[in-house]
Amino acid sequence: MCGIAGIFTPERLTSPEDVVAVGRMMDAQIHRGPDGSGMHRDTKAVLGHRRLAIIDLSDAGRQPMSNEDGTIWVTYNGEIYNFLELREDLSRRGHHFKAKTDTEVLVHGYEEWGIEELLARLRGMFAFGLYDARSSDAGPCLILAKDRFGIKPLYYSYQNCGQLIFASEVQALMKTGMVADEKDPAALVRFLQLGSVPVPLTTIKGVFALPAGHYALVDDQGFHLRQYWDLSTSLPFSLHARADLPLEQAVRETRGLLDESVKGHLLSDVPLGVFLSGGLDSSALVAVASRFREKPLTTVSIVFDEPEYSEAQYSRMVAGRYHTDHREILLRSKDLVEAVHGIFAAMDQPTVDGVNTFLVSKAAKEAGLTVVLSGTGADEVFLGYSHFKKAQTWERAWRLFSGAPVAIRKGLVALAASVGALGGRTGFEKIRYLDNPCDESLYLLFRGLFSPRQIQELLGIGENEFERLAPRSSTGPPEPRSLIDALALLEFHYYLQNQLLKDTDVMSMAWSIETRVPFLDHQLVEHVARLSTRMKIQSRVNKPALVTAVRDYLPKEIWDRPKMGFTFPFACWLKDQAAVVEGECRGQNVLDTKAVARVWKDFRQNRVHWSRPWALVVATQQGHSFGGMGTVRGTA
Repeated sequence: MCGIAGIFTPERLTSPEDVVAVGRMMDAQIHRGPDGSGMHRDTKAVLGHRRLAIIDLSDAGRQPMSNEDGTIWVTYNGEIYNFLELREDLSRRGHHFKAKTDTEVLVHGYEEWGIEELLARLRGMFAFGLYDARSSDAGPCLILAKDRFGIKPLYYSYQNCGQLIFASEVQALMKTGMVADEKDPAALVRFLQLGSVPVPLTTIKGVFALPAGHYALVDDQGFHLRQYWDLSTSLPFSLHARADLPLEQAVRETRGLLDESVKGHLLSDVPLGVFLSGGLDSSALVAVASRFREKPLTTVSIVFDEPEYSEAQYSRMVAGRYHTDHREILLRSKDLVEAVHGIFAAMDQPTVDGVNTFLVSKAAKEAGLTVVLSGTGADEVFLGYSHFKKAQTWERAWRLFSGAPVAIRKGLVALAASVGALGGRTGFEKIRYLDNPCDESLYLLFRGLFSPRQIQELLGIGENEFERLAPRSSTGPPEPRSLIDALALLEFHYYLQNQLLKDTDVMSMAWSIETRVPFLDHQLVEHVARLSTRMKIQSRVNKPALVTAVRDYLPKEIWDRPKMGFTFPFACWLKDQAAVVEGECRGQNVLDTKAVARVWKDFRQNRVHWSRPWALVVATQQGHSFGGMGTVRGTA
C-alpha cells in the first residue's frame, strides 16, 4: 500500500517546478508510505512514490519501477494477488525481473499485452500511473488505472494546457499549487444526500476521482476515459441466473472461490491480522484464513461499555476456536472526542462513515500489524442488507407505482409524506425522492441522508437549484432488471465505492495500515451474482449463500443470529458529548443555522438517526472541503 503522485506534460518539457510539485504531493502522503520514497523524471513526466513495504522489503522493490530499457515506468498502489502466476507467464515469454514484488508485473504485462488485456488479467486492488515514453503517432502517453470496485483511490486534474496531475489523495494534489482551490457546490449537495461525495465528483472543481473499472489515457491528442469492466454488463444477475445450478455445486464453488481469494490475500512479508467484529463476515475470514496459516492469526476487536453494541462474546468465541492472538480495545465516548481532530485530518473527502475504521486501524497499529483483512463488501456481494429483502416483496408494487400517471404518483407521495410528518417521523420526508420513480429514487429512499426539502433548507436554495446540482443518474422508468439487482448495482456504485471503500482506505492509511477486502475478489463476485436470488435471500437466514459455504467452519451462534453489523454506539456518544459537538456547528457560513438547530433538536428527541447531525459536523468542520461554499446559498 502506497501513495502515488505525478505530472504528465505532453505539450511541453517537464520543469524544475514540476519536480517540486510532485515532491510536495509525496510529502503530503508520507502516512501512506513511511518506508521510503522515489521519483523518476523524464522529458514529459515526473512520477513520485511513497512506499509502504509489504512484499519484497528490499530496495529492489522501490518505485517508480521500469522495464529493462527504461521506456515504461509505473508508480503503483495496491496488491496484485495473482502476480506470481502472471510473472511466471511473462518469464516464459522472455521478460526478465529484477525484484520479487507484484509491481514489476505491471510494466512487463503492459509491454507484452497492452493495457486492456493487462487489466483483464489482474486479480486484486490497484491504482497506478503508467508512463510509456516510447514514440507513437500521439507521442508518449500516461495511463491511469483503477481496480474494478474502486478499492484504491486515484484523483486527477486535467489542465487546459493538456497537463495532467494525479495523486492518491485530493489534499495531496492541492499541495501542488497548480489547481485552483474552487469548491464545487454539487459535492456539498450530494454529500448531504448520500453521506459521501460520489465519483467522479470531489469537493474541488476540476479535480475528479477515476471511477472503478476505468482507465484514462492521456497523450498529445487529449484525455480519453475508458471503461474496461462494467458490473452491470459483466454480471448477468438474476435475469440469467444459474437457477438450475444444484445447491451442493453452488456451495462448493462459493467455498472454493472464497478459499482461493482469502489464501491470495494472506501473501505478505510483514505482520498480518484480521479485523474481527464477531459478525459472520469477519468470522468467516478468520475461519478460512486460519486454514492456510501455520502460525496463529492476530485478531483485533473493538468492545464497548454499552452491552447492546458489543459483540465481544462472539469475537472471543471465534478467536478461541481458532486460537488467535486476540486483542480487544475498549472504546468510550471520550475516545471519540480525543480522536476527532485526527479523524478530520484523515478524511480526505467528507463522509459520515469511517470513524470505526479509524479507531480499529489505530488498534491494529498498536498491535504491531501492517496488513489487516476486513469483511467489507460481503453485504453487497451476498445481499446482506435488510432492504434487499424488502425489495423482494416490493417488486410488483414498485412496478405498478412507477407506471402510474404522474398526478397519482405525486398525490400518493405527498399523502405519505404528510402522514409521516403527523406521526413525527422526520425521516419519512425522504419519500419525496419518489416524485421521480427511477431505481435511484428508491435507492435514495433507503440510503438517502437528507430529503430534497431538508437539503434545500440547510443550504438556503430552491428546488430548481437542487435539481441542477444533484440530478438523478436515471430519470426514466426503472431498468428492465429485477429490483433487487438494480439496488445491488447502486450499492456497488454509491455506498461501496464512494463510502465504505474510500473510508476504509484513508482511515487505515492514516495509520499506515494496508486493509485488504477478500470478499471483493472479482471472480467470487461474478460467481455469486450469477446465483439465483432464492440462494441469496431467505426469510430466516441472512446471507444464506455465505452461511452455507462457511457454516462448517463456525459455531452456530455466529451464523444463526440476527445481523448486527460493525456499529459503534455513536448515538449514545453524540448525546453524551452533544454540548461540545453541536457547538462545532456554530459560527460557520456553510449551512443555515436554524435548519441545523432543527436537526439537532430532532436528534435529541430520537426522531432522526445520529448520522444526520454528524453529517452537519463534518460539513462545517471540513474547512478545506466546504469552507467558503456559502455561494451555494441564495442562488435559487
